[in-house]
Amino acid sequence: MLRFANRTPEEWGAAILMTLVAGLLGSQVFMRFVLNQSVSWLEEVARFAFVWAIYFGFVVAAEKDRHIRVAIHIAALPVLWQKIILTLADVAWVVFNLIVIYHGILFVASMFQFPFISQTTGINLVWIQMIVPLGFALMTVRIVQAAIRRWREDDVVHDSRLDD
Repeated sequence: MLRFANRTPEEWGAAILMTLVAGLLGSQVFMRFVLNQSVSWLEEVARFAFVWAIYFGFVVAAEKDRHIRVAIHIAALPVLWQKIILTLADVAWVVFNLIVIYHGILFVASMFQFPFISQTTGINLVWIQMIVPLGFALMTVRIVQAAIRRWREDDVVHDSRLDD
């Protein structure tokens, strides 16, 4: 039971959204093949929820320091150099994120001024596109937290993917 209590909001968000996606697509399949009817907004809402779930998923990966990187050569270095190299990579990553956040905010602001309306749901797609700057902002926070946690640990930087 404690495993569920120790989850981050991003993990809960991703899990809830993926459950919603499965439920919506499952009901769409049922309606198409059993009832011979189709509800177009189900697929669109499922697609929106899927996009948000993916962004929450990469925030979770950043929080757990589990993003894809080549780590075999880093693991061969002394602990201090591992931390330095991983921190430099994180700094480059944060700079990239800040650029995406900036341009994402500009794009979202333009969508408030010139809205794109979904044809099936009738909502302004700004609410869907807002995940781009929000997701990258959350990911930046989690990257910084992971870097701080890495420097507080005295052990070797451990990459569990190397254990497989």
